[in-house]
Amino acid sequence: MTPLLYGIGAALGWGVADYSGALSARRIGSLWTSLGMQVVGTIALALALAALGLWPPMSGAVVPWGIGLAALGSGSLFLLYRGMALGPIAVVSPIVASYSALTVVLVVVFLGERLTFDQATAIAVVFLGVLLASADVRAIRESIRRPLPGVPTALVATVGFALWGSLFAAGARAHDGLALILIGRASAIVMFGAVVLMARRRPTAIEGATALLILTVGIFDTLANVSFMLGVRGGHAAIAVTASGLYPVLPAIMGIARHGERLAPNQYIGIIVVVAGLAVLGLRS
Repeated sequence: MTPLLYGIGAALGWGVADYSGALSARRIGSLWTSLGMQVVGTIALALALAALGLWPPMSGAVVPWGIGLAALGSGSLFLLYRGMALGPIAVVSPIVASYSALTVVLVVVFLGERLTFDQATAIAVVFLGVLLASADVRAIRESIRRPLPGVPTALVATVGFALWGSLFAAGARAHDGLALILIGRASAIVMFGAVVLMARRRPTAIEGATALLILTVGIFDTLANVSFMLGVRGGHAAIAVTASGLYPVLPAIMGIARHGERLAPNQYIGIIVVVAGLAVLGLRS
């Protein structure tokens, strides 16, 4: 059950972060949103680890892992925000949600994890539910008749997240997970800072509401990474990855709560399917 719960925790954190990140990207752009959330996340994590006396041991071996994951994760995150800013979110969201299925395949193939028939079936049910819950079929039908600028970006982000998830699981098992996250965050700041300098992008005026969004993205995304790390460093990364793939469902729920939006019928069915699949997966784990 523990990998499942950690995976759900990661999904909640990423769901809040992605919802806030999409709003921020539409106000100040994907680049400044990505840089801002990395700065916030790094500072928050460093302060928390120092205050709790949990500062991880740093070794030279973990640095290449941290830098590589930072490049892959930050690039994918930037593409995600870019894709959501271009929209339509009703199409982009389910595409990116498919990262979890690809990650499970990579984990099983390259990390040698084995799933029982019941677990594999439950994972497939959860994945189907996520696709149904994160996609508004009516909006997709309307969008399919016109150009969809966010789709190519979303596809590349999906592959990037799948590679990041599988490599993160391998790195978290080989090295200290907290050190891996901290080095990765710090490396991402350098990378995005270099991009800002090369692009010669002038700082965008950030209002209080936008600053709060960036703060929210940085903190919740970092918490999600920690929860994901705790879930995958054991022997059931595939289960943690599956549960973490629920994060696209949260923005849909937040849309209902904050903006009075109504889900499409298939989305209600998807939520029911997700809950059923998670229940079976929990019982079989």
